[in-house]
Amino acid sequence: SFTFGQRGSQPGFFNHPLDLTLNNTEDLLFITDHSNDRVQVFTAGGQFVRIFENFADVPLKLQGPVGIYYTADDHLLISYFNTVCVLVFEEDGSFVSAIEGTQQGKNRFRGPCGVVMLSSGQIVISDPNSSKLIVF
Repeated sequence: SFTFGQRGSQPGFFNHPLDLTLNNTEDLLFITDHSNDRVQVFTAGGQFVRIFENFADVPLKLQGPVGIYYTADDHLLISYFNTVCVLVFEEDGSFVSAIEGTQQGKNRFRGPCGVVMLSSGQIVISDPNSSKLIVF
């Protein structure tokens, strides 16, 4: 048993770590660091590797990553509660696409949190602000 990280904004420190996921080889942990507006990457043994933040190629100002999920095809799904979107990234942090919650109709979301991908390839997002789960 061991712990790692402490409160702060420096690399390797956290300010509200909310969710984590392992990559498919189970050697890297991806952790949403909500109040620092970033995702941090660590080895499974707790050694700091890198940070995802300030994405120049993302067309939105990102705030507050919440949920994170590593897919079978080596992508990261990251939900942003305050920005109202779920973004898809490569493992290295390269932006792939966005699912914005501003759509009209039943698929609109207002505060995405949990995010997973089903074996069918559909993405399920939990949205406590609208009291529903949305499937894309």
